[in-house]
Amino acid sequence: MKKLLLIIVSVLTCSDFYSQKLEFQECGTDELMRKHYEKYPEQKAQDDAFNLELSRLIKSGKFSSTLKKNQVYEIPVVVHVVGDGSAVGTVNNKSDADIIAWVNYTNGVFSGSSSSGMSGTSSVLPVKFVFAKVDPSCAPTNGINRINASHLPKYVSGGVNNDNTTNAVTASEITALGMWDTSKYYNIYVVKKLTSNSGGLNGFAYYPGGSNDYSFMSTSASAVNAQTLAHEFGHALGLRHTHEGYNESTGACPANTDCTLQGDLVCDTEPMKSLYHSSVPYTCQTGQINPCTSQTYAGGERNVMAYTFCFRNLFTQGQSDRATAQLLQYRQSLINSPVASSVTPNNTSVLTAACTPTSMTNPGNYNIGVTSVKFADINNYSSNYKQASNNFYENFTGNYCSGVSKTSIPANIATTLTVAPGTSNPHIIKAYIDYNNDGQFNETTELVLNQSGISNGSVATASVTPPANAVSNTALRMRVIGEFNGTAVTACSTPKYGQVEDYSVIITRQNLLSVENTAKVNTAEIIKDENSVYIKSDLKISSLHIYDASGRLLTGRTDIKSSEFRFPVNEKNTIVTVTAVLENSKVVVKKLKF
Repeated sequence: MKKLLLIIVSVLTCSDFYSQKLEFQECGTDELMRKHYEKYPEQKAQDDAFNLELSRLIKSGKFSSTLKKNQVYEIPVVVHVVGDGSAVGTVNNKSDADIIAWVNYTNGVFSGSSSSGMSGTSSVLPVKFVFAKVDPSCAPTNGINRINASHLPKYVSGGVNNDNTTNAVTASEITALGMWDTSKYYNIYVVKKLTSNSGGLNGFAYYPGGSNDYSFMSTSASAVNAQTLAHEFGHALGLRHTHEGYNESTGACPANTDCTLQGDLVCDTEPMKSLYHSSVPYTCQTGQINPCTSQTYAGGERNVMAYTFCFRNLFTQGQSDRATAQLLQYRQSLINSPVASSVTPNNTSVLTAACTPTSMTNPGNYNIGVTSVKFADINNYSSNYKQASNNFYENFTGNYCSGVSKTSIPANIATTLTVAPGTSNPHIIKAYIDYNNDGQFNETTELVLNQSGISNGSVATASVTPPANAVSNTALRMRVIGEFNGTAVTACSTPKYGQVEDYSVIITRQNLLSVENTAKVNTAEIIKDENSVYIKSDLKISSLHIYDASGRLLTGRTDIKSSEFRFPVNEKNTIVTVTAVLENSKVVVKKLKF
């Protein structure tokens, strides 16, 4: 299939209604997107390029077949409750129980559950929020982070307003008080009040793939029976409002001669106006004539992504497909994030000191860097360079707990290294291993990957076999660099636009005691045993990693030390890939269908 092209961030500020309280609240989406694209015209061009490629896939009839059906993707979330000094449990500082009930309700909206008031005709948005179990410091968490903003007088009096800070603070002032790694957690901020020049807002979110990636919610809309969070995360998956293209000043309906490139870019949502501006305000339009189709509304008035006075209880299949495509293309790091598990990877290692960058030549939000590294047991997703995070250098060695960043590789067998670039612009990707452990990287003998012209949707790969004189049984530094294509890059270069990441690798060699076991390696087997993966070997199993068809890590174990292991697989109609490393460094890989 063709690779989906890049979609770049576009800031959205969106309003919403919920069944028990209908307040007229405007949305600042159009104005904020206009300002955003004026500032970053290249992002508008790349957004259009992505949508054009998706349009071609849809028209070819190949789009739907590329998506796995009946798969639900878990998204780890952290909810930052931003208090104004009020006691926990009050309206401006909601209790944990209130937040948990709200997120659970939103999961019901995604799944079409009747408990969330969704009808049986709604298509499923195949995502589920799970509260993070590990915080960025590797400590246990319930996924709810309390931020006390009572020291900000403007927040206490006026909440958040990105357009007018006379009596309010900006969202960036709040995120500066606490934001967890956006490549591992989806950050949701609940604030006492959210406004813009247009008036009161219930929430906003960013499209995926850019320098900012979080959502803000007003406390009034952060409640059971509110579809606001589902609406905003729809935007975080690239969905548009169903009235996209509606001209409020002239009353003109959205153009619909090509439903893959006009309106909300979804063909099974009816073209419609914003129903906040209907001739009979504050009433549901079900049963009325849609002036854009001259037919009775066919469900658009109840769509979760609509502006309507109806109870919103519908997603369409087209919306589900588009959201899934963008989820798989741009949010693999969330799907695979280990922070949803209370078991953290053991990446402990001590490395010889080496040159590390302390600055950046040309900081900016160009989305250049490294987004994933896979090498034997290493399976780490991360964000490309973001100016707000200042993450031009990422040290994933030592106490890092949000991904697998340490591995052992055999001395005389090739191991595949795969590196994914940032989300925009062509890249040069380089990787080094300090084979002689002297704290330096030789540009000839220790350069293990060097590829140019790598863009989002493709990866750089290399087959790595350590040289005979490489230091063994010692943690060695592996350096991975993602930089703008054409930039001169060495292991110790100061990053210009991109990133440097460090990992640890141990090269293992067989000793005399293990030679007698080499003939038994072929007896290792991986089979499906009822609803479990079952591994049995004549040798002890050193490590095991199991991935589903989307690449999501189901389990990663480095502490088995047994010749047998069983892991239950609860998903139905799925294919898993099992990779086991035996004590003599032999790697056994098998795919199983459940």
